[in-house]
Amino acid sequence: MLFVGTYEHTIDAKQRLAIPSRVRDRLDPEKDGGTLYAVVQEGPTLCLYTQQGFEKRAEDLDNSERSAEEILLFEQIFYSNSEEVEMDKQGRVRLPERLLKMAGLDKEIVIIGVKDHLEIHDRQEWNKRVEQVLTQRPDLLTNPRRLMKAPAQPGSNTGP
Repeated sequence: MLFVGTYEHTIDAKQRLAIPSRVRDRLDPEKDGGTLYAVVQEGPTLCLYTQQGFEKRAEDLDNSERSAEEILLFEQIFYSNSEEVEMDKQGRVRLPERLLKMAGLDKEIVIIGVKDHLEIHDRQEWNKRVEQVLTQRPDLLTNPRRLMKAPAQPGSNTGP
């Protein structure tokens, strides 16, 4: 599933967050799994993965070229700061207080789609960050095709 968009929401007094209906409507329990995973990643940022997406991350890690010690350290921190969260009938998930604190989140948030997961940011901080990045790096809005690798030309020397 490809996550896109920006959604302004709030976290209620019971630490519940309504998953945007446009996102909920596209979730397929058969394909994506019935569980969402909340995890704090760098930033710190609170992220939501589908079950299938979370399992894909674990599989990708198994193929990492990093050292066994570095992978173990990452796994200890990453998985211990992850929680399964279930959607209720109203499409809300209860976010663990511990993860909300780690990510510095309060009530006013923004949910953004980031390809294979959702990120939850403080609304004011996110808006400041977007403005800052677009001011400092307007080239980031380049046509995506310009970011793709150019195919090697026959007979070209691509080695050192």
